[in-house]
Amino acid sequence: MQHAPDEPHLLSSLAECERATPPPEPLTHLLTRAAERFGDRPHLTFQERTWTFRETEFLARRLSAGLQALAVATGDRVGVCLANLPHYPLACFALWGIGAAGVGMNPLYSLRQLAQIAADSGAQWVIVSDHPASIGKIRELAAQVNCRLIICRADGSDLAGGPGAATEAGEVALTELLAADRAGAWGVDDTERLAMIQYTGGTTGAPKGATLNHRNIWHAAHQIRNWLHRIRDGREAWYAAAPFSHITGLINYIVEPAIVGGEAILTERFSPRELLDLVRQGRMTILTAIPTMLSAIVAEPDAGDLDWSGVIHVLVGGAPVPAELARRFHGLTGLWPQQGYAMTETTGSGVAMPNTAVEGHESATGIPMPEVTIEIRSAEDPGRKMPPGESGEVCFGGPNVIASYWNRPLTGQELTPDGLFRSGDVGYLSEDGALYVVDRLKDVIICSGYNVYPRTIEEAVLEHPSVAETVAVGVADEYRGETVLSVVTLRPGVSLSLPELQSFLREKLSPIEMPKRLEIMDMIPKTENAKLSRQAIRALFSRSVHAPA
Repeated sequence: MQHAPDEPHLLSSLAECERATPPPEPLTHLLTRAAERFGDRPHLTFQERTWTFRETEFLARRLSAGLQALAVATGDRVGVCLANLPHYPLACFALWGIGAAGVGMNPLYSLRQLAQIAADSGAQWVIVSDHPASIGKIRELAAQVNCRLIICRADGSDLAGGPGAATEAGEVALTELLAADRAGAWGVDDTERLAMIQYTGGTTGAPKGATLNHRNIWHAAHQIRNWLHRIRDGREAWYAAAPFSHITGLINYIVEPAIVGGEAILTERFSPRELLDLVRQGRMTILTAIPTMLSAIVAEPDAGDLDWSGVIHVLVGGAPVPAELARRFHGLTGLWPQQGYAMTETTGSGVAMPNTAVEGHESATGIPMPEVTIEIRSAEDPGRKMPPGESGEVCFGGPNVIASYWNRPLTGQELTPDGLFRSGDVGYLSEDGALYVVDRLKDVIICSGYNVYPRTIEEAVLEHPSVAETVAVGVADEYRGETVLSVVTLRPGVSLSLPELQSFLREKLSPIEMPKRLEIMDMIPKTENAKLSRQAIRALFSRSVHAPA
């Protein structure tokens, strides 16, 4: 793909990405319109059962009326603590039909985290499944925070004519809310009304509830839809592996399919074999992934034997995609992963790259999507804008950016003096408008007074042919303050030593960036959302290194 050298914003003016976003509407309009346009098209598929758009709108309206019969009202918050079950999108649209808000709760979170979220949001009801791995924990949660439970079947059979979930005193089976032919309100006119509270930061401190209104979600979903310009109405299918409780799952698997009449193929947990089977069957057209998913696909021996031509977009976010991993994935599939970068506070929309490699920008993080403003501000003086090529804090503006957290406004730690959202990430803009995210401010390693960025080290280490996955962190060092620890998993049948790795990296990294420690693991710890966990690595390898190397 060639671009004129004087082009002011590389790729951002591409005609195919410049569809105008329609004026925002309440989110229930999306499902109602999809039921009218794509009534018999598959909408949700789970464990061999598929619900059409007409069926899901009917169920969402029934559930909305049932919730109103429980006195759930406009402005209330209801926790949705489910894996990727069809009940989750139904619950969201049902709540939005009332003017109530969902509270995203990942059932894999600890009881402490879930209790913090439920208490902070003031949720009086929580929708959960009867999965044996979580129902006991959620019942304990209900006792702690004095909320009531609505229980669905983890196998989805209660949405297919089967019996409802077993309940205890004070609990309600979701089938009871669907059974009666009740009249209830459906849809609100105010796009500023709260739609979701998505919590972020709970693994590193008190969780913060990002308040997403209908307008935020509408704009974010359309920004992504416009950027993924090859999408065809009524023809696409997403492999829905990212948790619905995460902003990626909410926007890409619940809202996007309703915009374009697409199918969400639900899975409770990512499986590379399941994904490859969908590719083999020609059923999946859009993959929204995180880098660890790409690593798992690349590790499958037959990934390169399949016909991937039916897949039109591979959008990757959650963490930077190492250039070497992108090249490996492209070599096997013929598809170039579209690096994307966003935050919960930007409603999952921000910047992204096209679906082909751009010469000279293979390691770029992305170009601002339509309506998104990206500026680089001085980390020391967030009122000062940095020129192209100079690093600073990445800051966001646009209609997709939240106005506050739940129960507290944004502060100067989160906003620039002129109101842009401060990401906490270090990056820079190229002369032609491409964003390069270098690393998290909090992840910067300080070696002998120098800033060292883990991402730079990880990109280089991953180029070693023996390395499958890697994380770089700083650990205490009495001589340097911190030193670089490289943690890796290896490809099958190989070995690696620290001297071998250092020799390989000598032409790629400066001496200050060079890993001074190497730890080989069978598996790198991951977060609940399947990202490689720096926090867990720091906790595992926090001992000091005393002697300079």
